[in-house]
Amino acid sequence: MRICFRGARDPISMECFNVWACGECGLRATFPQPTELSIYYGARYYGMRHWVTTTYCSWRRIRVVNLTFDGFRRRSILDVGYGDGTFLQAARRKGWNISGTELHAAPATSATMRVWPSLKEIEMQFDCVSCWHVLEHLRDPVQSLLEMKRLLAPGGALLLAVPDADGWQSRLFGPFWFHLDVPRHLFHFDLPALHRLFATAGFHAAGIWHHELEYDLFGWIQSALNAMLRVPNVLFDFLTGKPRRTGYGPIVGSLLFAVITFPIAFVLTVVSTLARRGGTLIVAARPNEKGEVPQDLPPKS
Repeated sequence: MRICFRGARDPISMECFNVWACGECGLRATFPQPTELSIYYGARYYGMRHWVTTTYCSWRRIRVVNLTFDGFRRRSILDVGYGDGTFLQAARRKGWNISGTELHAAPATSATMRVWPSLKEIEMQFDCVSCWHVLEHLRDPVQSLLEMKRLLAPGGALLLAVPDADGWQSRLFGPFWFHLDVPRHLFHFDLPALHRLFATAGFHAAGIWHHELEYDLFGWIQSALNAMLRVPNVLFDFLTGKPRRTGYGPIVGSLLFAVITFPIAFVLTVVSTLARRGGTLIVAARPNEKGEVPQDLPPKS
């Protein structure tokens, strides 16, 4: 084991954690991992996380689904950890039969689709299982992938999005990286680590994208601010309506910094995406056929 980031601060509790990497597989993990995670989630974490980009985020994710299932006629989708249900409702409008898992499902969303509290309780299968920024929150990624594979109908696919722990943002900002989000992110994946997880769980990558525009753009700006300010995520908290933890000076300064650096962040997003070192990884994965031997694994990072 080797330490990657020392003293990464939880922007909510202000506790500090380290990030370690496995010397054999390269997978990175938050340490120590809390025995009780629920205390790190709450009102400050949930609610309005996408701000004005909610509609665009749903459209982009639907586009990834369409690219993966071009001409596909069967339409059932399970969204793991569906949150406020925005993506699933967009999928429903496009003709998909929607279902989801969520520990604390809101009654309003539960009334419009089938909802389960966990994957283990589901007995039916789906053409698509989506997992948008959820795998990094789960204690056992391999077992979770095996459960998702069990729920895929023949010809189905898994759509998975995670922050890229080997992207330029992570490399440049280290413990100040906005998308590190310890300790809620228990694991931190790069592409080789994902390939190894897929091989262990019996998947192979069928499509890879190296950015999510709104995640990557904001990640550059907020990460730079985190490296400069004593309180993390000042701009994010202000934009998403969270109670402020500073005076108005850092908020105004953060807004001015965002306006000035937005063009730079956009260029960095484009260039890092072309270099395949964006802030986010999206992978379309399909189960290996029976008896199929996985290809050679990529080298660990």
